[in-house]
Amino acid sequence: MKNTHTNLAERYLILIKIDSENLFERIKEREKIYMEHFSAKRDRNIFDEVFVNRYAQASMFDLAHLPSEVIELANDFYTTVDLLYWYLMHTEDMPNAIEDEVIRNIALIGKKFTVLTLYIDAELSGEISNNKSEDLTKSNDLFIQEDDLNALEDIP
Repeated sequence: MKNTHTNLAERYLILIKIDSENLFERIKEREKIYMEHFSAKRDRNIFDEVFVNRYAQASMFDLAHLPSEVIELANDFYTTVDLLYWYLMHTEDMPNAIEDEVIRNIALIGKKFTVLTLYIDAELSGEISNNKSEDLTKSNDLFIQEDDLNALEDIP
């Protein structure tokens, strides 16, 4: 299928892809640092730096250039990220409980990031077909199964 996106739409897709990737990488790769900082100092300001993203500043006009599936998936991804941010900013849980919650949320955010990226890549390559949604769902199921297997290996 020929790519029918306008140049502006392609740019928005690329921006969402880059922003979501940068955000997910900060949340995942810096987890140890921000959790140690929070545990030692009880200072929540570090979370502002980790969770900053451009999507929150996007207007309805900007988002209207995206395909509806990408809008929905981006909203799902960023909402899940925001729920973790809100939890970290307001929780009174003990450090071990917080760490467990962060680990669970990072896994969930990772799954949503993978699906969002698959859709964006498919849109950018012009390979969206009627069965693409089903194919991507199957890919996501495989991703989830791999995570479940990895989690089982960590059990003593």
